[in-house]
Amino acid sequence: MKIKIYAVDKLKKEYNKLGTLDYLERIKYYIPIEVYEVTEEKLKKLISKEHYNIVLDEKGKELTSTELSQLIQKLLSSQNKDIAFFIGGSEGFSNEIKGKADFTLSLSKLTFPHELVRVILLEQIYRAFTIINNEKYHK
Repeated sequence: MKIKIYAVDKLKKEYNKLGTLDYLERIKYYIPIEVYEVTEEKLKKLISKEHYNIVLDEKGKELTSTELSQLIQKLLSSQNKDIAFFIGGSEGFSNEIKGKADFTLSLSKLTFPHELVRVILLEQIYRAFTIINNEKYHK
């Protein structure tokens, strides 16, 4: 199993690229992870029953870091599928894509630039694995 992140558009800001690379390297210690930069049209074809699909959307369910770690741990122990996170562009996702999600996650009630969302999501995935492994990173 692995984690896949599908993100609409490429990162432009250097600090977002650096943050993304930093957390990808940290997460690889726990699980294989890949990030794909795609168009929304291509993304429609990628959301499938082959993955457990988690779509990020402001109207999704907010979880604490501990709850996210519990969800990831449950999926790793009970599913034989990769976990796929989907990050939309500045306009978000169509109802068609949201309707195919297995879970819709909101990172916050705040609005973030979609580039920064990638870094925030990766940090939370890293935090989840440190929680799962009882490491000191989380509190």
